[in-house]
Amino acid sequence: MKQHAPNMENDGISRRVPTQERSRKRVERIIEAASLVFAEEGFDAATMESIAARAETSIGSIYQFFPNKLSLFNALARHYHDKLRAFFDLLLSGPLLEQPWGDILDAGIDAFTAFHDQEPGFRAVWVGLNLTTEVVTEGEAINREFAKRIEGVLAAKLEGLPAKMRPVVATMMVEILTAMLIVSARRPAEAKALMTETKALLRRYLAPYEASQKPEKAASRKRSEAKRAAVRSPR
Repeated sequence: MKQHAPNMENDGISRRVPTQERSRKRVERIIEAASLVFAEEGFDAATMESIAARAETSIGSIYQFFPNKLSLFNALARHYHDKLRAFFDLLLSGPLLEQPWGDILDAGIDAFTAFHDQEPGFRAVWVGLNLTTEVVTEGEAINREFAKRIEGVLAAKLEGLPAKMRPVVATMMVEILTAMLIVSARRPAEAKALMTETKALLRRYLAPYEASQKPEKAASRKRSEAKRAAVRSPR
């Protein structure tokens, strides 16, 4: 089914923010239902009635919080992005970063792949390519945020990577992984092979920075050994 970008002339702003716990839970249920319906049917085919039925609520309840389909779509995109940030926080605060660099790279890609496989919001927004201006702006901001945080990991793990190159390399990592997650989700039969090749691509791209210090250190050791041998040798 061909997907189309939502009509940006419509109001994409939520009608009201829920303050009571019961209302917040209702909104969460509506957004979760919307993510499933948008993922399955696409933005154009999805209706507020079908979302209400999936959420097991009335159409009037949805319109209390979302004046139209676009505002609901943008809300689910924000919901997905919030979950993605929380997942990334958890990943960087866990024991993964204590592992060798190659293990960090492979396990990180596996973790992101598993997260997105189970996240209907990702399929609804990015796999369906329902890209509103708000979604694109938020997505770019998240990628910049993630790249900035990855710079710290690169500084700790890739000693051969010059500091001035860290922003570029971190951006390459984030953008490559983002693109391949979208492609693999759109081609499920090839997904496993595509993500395996993504790992290989990033390992090979980063390998020179990981190993670049080794020849210099080896040469330095040889010079030191030669100097010590010269001192010990009788004249």
